[in-house]
Amino acid sequence: MKSLQLQICVVAHNEQDHIIGCLESIEKSATHAQLKEYCVHIINNGSSDNTQQLSDHFCQDKQHWYAHEVSKGDKSNAWNLGVYQYATANVLTVYIDGDCKISLGTLKAFIDAQTSKPNAYIYAAIPITQGNTTEQTIKNTLAGTALSGNLFALSEVFIKTVREKSFKLPVGLIGDDSLLAWVSSHNFKLSNGVIPGFLVGVENAQFEYHRLTPTSWSNIKLYIRRLHRYSLRHLQQNCIRSFLDEKNNFELLPENIEALYSRVDKKYIRNNSLINTYFDKRAYIEINDLIRRK
Repeated sequence: MKSLQLQICVVAHNEQDHIIGCLESIEKSATHAQLKEYCVHIINNGSSDNTQQLSDHFCQDKQHWYAHEVSKGDKSNAWNLGVYQYATANVLTVYIDGDCKISLGTLKAFIDAQTSKPNAYIYAAIPITQGNTTEQTIKNTLAGTALSGNLFALSEVFIKTVREKSFKLPVGLIGDDSLLAWVSSHNFKLSNGVIPGFLVGVENAQFEYHRLTPTSWSNIKLYIRRLHRYSLRHLQQNCIRSFLDEKNNFELLPENIEALYSRVDKKYIRNNSLINTYFDKRAYIEINDLIRRK
């Protein structure tokens, strides 16, 4: 597609209840933006439900809509596949979680943002689903200090730079949004410090997401799993910081996050709340068990 204006990656894992709503919102937003040429890549990573079948059916008879089934259930791996294997044009590239719905004006807002600020790296959307931290998230996003992994766009210049540097997210990483915000705002080197203007919040790019509340036993189990993953993410981020304090360059990060687990330290366990301390300790034990098994 020589006149491609936009490419979209939908990252989905077991999203049979939400994927159709997500894809319909993309189609409506693309129509609203009057996009003549765009493509959508659904990256179904490691699903065990009907996400693939639903995606296949939705893409049927739609030009430039593709449903890719990936066996590895890892979001960072899915991001890498999007950049290097599926969405390979050097154009504005949007990433959307499969449980999100985007607002009608989202895609136009991203296009307008790149037009007005072409040297930025990442354009961050804001949530409209209300949660405990929504207002602060919106404030930080519009200030250019936060990135929600649910929905964001990579500029043409960022895509080119990522490929030139062969930068990839480490497989097994939890919190792709945190690392991408860090990479973009520091222009790939920790020593640069935060450089204003590389991470840009876009007020009219908005998304709804499925908010997990502990109102049923299945949700409670998912909520506990999420708390554990938050603690794993916290320890991973400290391992990454330890690595970058020595190596400086983000593109030198290893292909797999487990390569950094030797840097984990008890001092990373938080003592600011009983919940954080409990789950951090569990995550610390899990990481050390993994190290011993190797």
